[in-house]
Amino acid sequence: MENHKAKTRFRELNILNLGYGQFPSNNKYGIPTIKQTNIEEDIIKKYPLQGFNYALTSKHPYDIGVHFFLHDYQFERVWEKPSRYADVLSKFRYVLSPDFSPYADMPIATQLYNVYRNRWCGTYWQSQGITVIPTITLGSPELFDVCVSGVEKNSIIAISTMGEGRWGDYKGIKSYWNRILTTLEPKAIILYGKDLSKELPGNIIYKPYNSSRS
Repeated sequence: MENHKAKTRFRELNILNLGYGQFPSNNKYGIPTIKQTNIEEDIIKKYPLQGFNYALTSKHPYDIGVHFFLHDYQFERVWEKPSRYADVLSKFRYVLSPDFSPYADMPIATQLYNVYRNRWCGTYWQSQGITVIPTITLGSPELFDVCVSGVEKNSIIAISTMGEGRWGDYKGIKSYWNRILTTLEPKAIILYGKDLSKELPGNIIYKPYNSSRS
């Protein structure tokens, strides 16, 4: 009977993955905090980034980092089956936290939830021994503090310039950039997509768009 109750309780908690883990938070929202990784910048520079959509068929995972700068439906499964995909991602050199979209035209609650899922996956993967770099994805201007929550100061972070719908003519990312630098004081920023490294301040590690399988 007790075993049945325990299984029932796990299923109830697991509706929001709480049965897998509840992690420390450095913010008022309870968004889990991804800890600083000790990965060296030279490692990030050396190994290319590949989209998660190729993770299951990658031939040389230990020589690749994984990003989630894709349509959300392509990686929703990492949230739905966290333990299975933690096993998959553990084979890679490093992993960016998943870029669940907090688009500005979404309800505020949905934007907050997607930031939560980004950080929850990252902290869960870290608990499984995976090297994780937090991805910063920005939504409504008034939710800036939410979008940078769950990231420690002086961490290496990742930002994508992909998606005209998100950044338009890239004025959006430029307007946020200094706020990100001031708030998080990142050790380095992985910039994926269009190269704006000459236009933006900070220690930027540029990674070009890559649509191939490695």
